[in-house]
Amino acid sequence: MSARTTLLLFLLVAALGAIILGIERYFPSAQELREIKRGPSRFEKEKVTRVEVLNADNTPLTLVRDGNAWQIEAPFKDLADPQKVAALILTLDGVEWIERIHREEFDNNEWKKTGLDTPLHKVRLLSGDTVVHECWFGSPAVIENSVYIGIPDAKTGENAWYLAKSGAPDVLQIPAASWRDPKLLRLPAEVITGITLTQASGQIVLARENEHAPWMLEKPLKTRGSKERITELLSTLLNIEITEAKDKAANGSGGSAKDDTAQTAPADEIKITIESKTRGKSYALSLKKPADAKQAITSATSAYRTSAFTVAAKNLLGLWVTPNALRDHLLAQIDGEKLEFITLTSKTHPEINLRNEGGSWFLQRHGKWDPANGERVARCLNALNTHEIIQFAADTAADLTPYGLADPFQTITWTPSREKPVKLMFGHNAESTQFFAKYEHEPFIYRIDASLLPSLPTDGIKWKGLGALRFTTFALRRISLAYGAIAPVVLDYNPVTAQWKATRGGRDVTEEIDRVKADQLAGNLARFTVQDWAADRSEALQALQNPFLTIQIVLGEPGRADGPVREVEIHFSPTQPNAETAFYYGQIKGDPDIFYMTRTALLQIVGESVFKAKPVK
Repeated sequence: MSARTTLLLFLLVAALGAIILGIERYFPSAQELREIKRGPSRFEKEKVTRVEVLNADNTPLTLVRDGNAWQIEAPFKDLADPQKVAALILTLDGVEWIERIHREEFDNNEWKKTGLDTPLHKVRLLSGDTVVHECWFGSPAVIENSVYIGIPDAKTGENAWYLAKSGAPDVLQIPAASWRDPKLLRLPAEVITGITLTQASGQIVLARENEHAPWMLEKPLKTRGSKERITELLSTLLNIEITEAKDKAANGSGGSAKDDTAQTAPADEIKITIESKTRGKSYALSLKKPADAKQAITSATSAYRTSAFTVAAKNLLGLWVTPNALRDHLLAQIDGEKLEFITLTSKTHPEINLRNEGGSWFLQRHGKWDPANGERVARCLNALNTHEIIQFAADTAADLTPYGLADPFQTITWTPSREKPVKLMFGHNAESTQFFAKYEHEPFIYRIDASLLPSLPTDGIKWKGLGALRFTTFALRRISLAYGAIAPVVLDYNPVTAQWKATRGGRDVTEEIDRVKADQLAGNLARFTVQDWAADRSEALQALQNPFLTIQIVLGEPGRADGPVREVEIHFSPTQPNAETAFYYGQIKGDPDIFYMTRTALLQIVGESVFKAKPVK
């Protein structure tokens, strides 16, 4: 081998070695590639209980989680803004790794520009006493939204340096004062189970068992609370915003919020205590009374925050309320789905009993349970639930006579499943110009509007179901239609072949009938529904002695042409003799009740062809 060849080989080996050394020095190792994939910072966000930040000017920011709330521990003590804390932890977890850098890659001047020797922010995240993440933020880099980051290794004492993208510096630049929670009280409305309002006029106490239970006014009266008005009260409280914070002593505020046992408060102040059974905590605060309804700014102190605040909110004056303003202004709160029974009594009609079976209502009438008018039951409950009380007439009354409640003219009792019956009584004054209501076991008397009473009819017939007749067409054998003394049209039906056969006066007229209309007639009668039931039967019975139209239906065993049969006969007459009226009386033979049917509805049921002999216009 010549000397020239040897020299070339030596140069190639040297170049290859230099390349290998360069790759090892300037390109990520296998371990670094794993770090690239993992990212420079990964931790379990939900386990962080403490955040420590030290800024370049040595000002600290320390945040500590206490149960569901974050507290500022330094540079002052107060509640922290949970949204800002969450943003900081999220941006620390979401750092985008660009590349790892090394000190020896930079000269002194370039390294100084990274800011890693004098970081702008040093951050430590702890879970209990354990550090779960620590990083330093240097200067912004040339790449957009990028920054130099240092991650110290407590075990080795060495630091790893990175170029990365992160939104954390933007969050860390927020002034310490802005980390204060801007809400005077940050609490979900659903966890609140008690509200105490103490003012110069006295104390109001509201309570509920849980978020699904109704609000009750416990003091000074024990009665139902208004869901809507208490919700408005909570909305005002939970949306009070802090505009300025000062030391209580320097502010000169009367910090009496801690004294939540006091029964009264100064005339220009209200003390409020919020309780949460689910969290096992109470929150006491005090507010100065605004000069008028337009004033949206006032001062506040609280027992759970060390500063005195200037706060702002809409409708601040609305916190100074009277007990009646928070009472339920609706007459009833009835959950119709939970009801088992409804009973109505009156001086004019027999007792009405309604029973709920699987969502269907039944009426006890003539010794048996018939389907009830479900729509009327729903209207009744809706009327009770939506009726506005005109006036709280009396909170106690030794004598019920002036209100007509010593001997009520009407009552309604409803029984929810697994609960005691609730009885509501109705009375009126001697002149029958004012109407009142009272729950049997409550002392309160409410003045109501008489417009409620038509929704609670006392005649049992009004609660009867409007479905007067129901059958399946598979049970149909015959339909007979007769006008007065005119020979009836008889339609025989074979349920097996679904074929019709028609006769009139003994003559076969099968070829003359419209089979589609015959099917429609059968379907309409199978779901025969009336417009209403008549309360006064005398005139109707007189009219029905000579029926204008008689429909006879023969029914047998469904799906079979033989076997026993039964007859159903329905009579119709106009409400005025020998006239074409808008309404007709009707009665099913054997049923004592009379119904109303409109002329239009009757035409829709039997079809216009029925009226060829005597048309109804």
